[in-house]
Amino acid sequence: MSLLDRLFGSNRSRAYDEGLALLEKGRSAEAVDVLRQAVDASRASRADSLGGNLLRRALLTEGRRLLRAGQPVAAVPYFAEAAEIWADYPDLQWWHGAALGLSGRWSEALGAAHNALRRNPDYPEARLLEAAALADAGRREEAARSLMALRESGRRQDHWLTRAWDDIENFTPDNLPTDLPEMIRKVIQGESEKEQLAAAVALCRAGNWEQGTAAFRELVERRPRYPDYRTRLAAALFQTGQLDEALDAVEAALALHEGYAAALDLKALILADQGRFREAWEFLEATEASRTGQNPGSLEALFGAYLAGVLDLLLGKPGAVPGRLERWSDLVHDFAWAELLMAAADHLRGRRQSCTLRLEALRRAWPADAEYAYLLVCIHLESGRLDEAAAILDRWPRDDDAPDERPLFLQARLALAQGRQPEIPSEPAVAAGEAGKDDRSVLPRVMNPEAWAMVRAEAAFLRGDDHVCWETCRDLAGRGLYCERLLDLMLQCAVAGSGDADWNPPGVLPASCLAGACALALQRGDAAGAGSLLEAMVLLHPEILAGVFLQPGFWLQSVRRWLS
Repeated sequence: MSLLDRLFGSNRSRAYDEGLALLEKGRSAEAVDVLRQAVDASRASRADSLGGNLLRRALLTEGRRLLRAGQPVAAVPYFAEAAEIWADYPDLQWWHGAALGLSGRWSEALGAAHNALRRNPDYPEARLLEAAALADAGRREEAARSLMALRESGRRQDHWLTRAWDDIENFTPDNLPTDLPEMIRKVIQGESEKEQLAAAVALCRAGNWEQGTAAFRELVERRPRYPDYRTRLAAALFQTGQLDEALDAVEAALALHEGYAAALDLKALILADQGRFREAWEFLEATEASRTGQNPGSLEALFGAYLAGVLDLLLGKPGAVPGRLERWSDLVHDFAWAELLMAAADHLRGRRQSCTLRLEALRRAWPADAEYAYLLVCIHLESGRLDEAAAILDRWPRDDDAPDERPLFLQARLALAQGRQPEIPSEPAVAAGEAGKDDRSVLPRVMNPEAWAMVRAEAAFLRGDDHVCWETCRDLAGRGLYCERLLDLMLQCAVAGSGDADWNPPGVLPASCLAGACALALQRGDAAGAGSLLEAMVLLHPEILAGVFLQPGFWLQSVRRWLS
């Protein structure tokens, strides 16, 4: 699954899952049918929502398949639908026009070519389509001008089409090439660098990173002055953990185009992944005014705003997050993790009610996603809304393919909050659950022995078994896992005579100070120090949201998948 699919809707409905599965199996026509039913066409193009992204991909894939199979008439409806919904995408206009032209509808193809050129005047393939349509209509002088414009724009890009008719110095009505439709067919069949680029992307999307990276290297060697190729190579290197080389590649891209927005965001992401959070934030701030080549309302712009907001949050500026994202009106549906970032900012600013409302909106919009259920139960527990927490646990999303231990842990926490003895799994079951946990999960682990040891300690204290509580807490403290709750339990047990009378309680940073302390550590480049501040909370209390939201890995692990 691509990071784009994961990040911009890690919370998919089953229809989206089915559509994506069909796409990955090459059954694009069936995927179109499924996704049409799941996507409201009136909002499919908004901010590149998940459903819209998948439907567009399915329409384009099936249209291309038919066109390459020599069935342009059958391909037209797929491209027409995509070009109507996403009218601002010049590529979709071009593919629609190519299918129309090769179906013999050249006058309509001319209109599609003009639609593409209005959105990108330097689109060589669109100039080719325009010339072919004009030539078919007998407008040979205009067709010659189109080919001269193709040559001019193609030379600026070092485009392969500029070399197609090297023997013709200047195009005129008398020397127009006769193979214009055949050249369109060559573009369609993938005899261009654009298709090679798409193939490299497809290799990475399929998880063949070594081959995909090699393909990007070849493209960079062939076109060393293309910042896009260097940026894509950097993204592949980043994805495989080759951070130093990735940084060199993205800086080389920026040397060619200093305002290239995708490269700016990628450099900041690499710096953050290296633990250089303040440097990443300062870099984005310094380059904000120089960004080019990006629609302010596009998915790419939204990702950039999201990344900057993540850095704001981690560096102790949660109040800056809303300003980054306020121009997008429906983050819940269009970019769920950006709405989650807003919820985290609210939580760290002490605005629990606002955080709760955002998490409830995410839960309603994506009821099949256990991540939002988990986070919503956590905030209900924090706020003492125990009935609400219980109601969510009763309706926990089911996934027969991946058993989820999180409800068991949250049920135990709920029982303690209600003054009941919790159901506690055996230690071997806890260890097995921890060993089998997916390392790619963005949520904290809940089957780790430390979290359940803390549950056992609190359960023992609740039933008056102070000695068991003391011994359990002492074992955790011996590992340096002190937190406020553990210290409080140990103090009460010691005062009651169940602990060591000679024990001297250590100093513990209050939970309310953790956000500021972590931010200071990250600002001075001490990511390990920030992690050590959170270690006890994360291991002992994975249900406390501050410990979730303050972890860089919670945010960056999700962002990494965007580049898949």
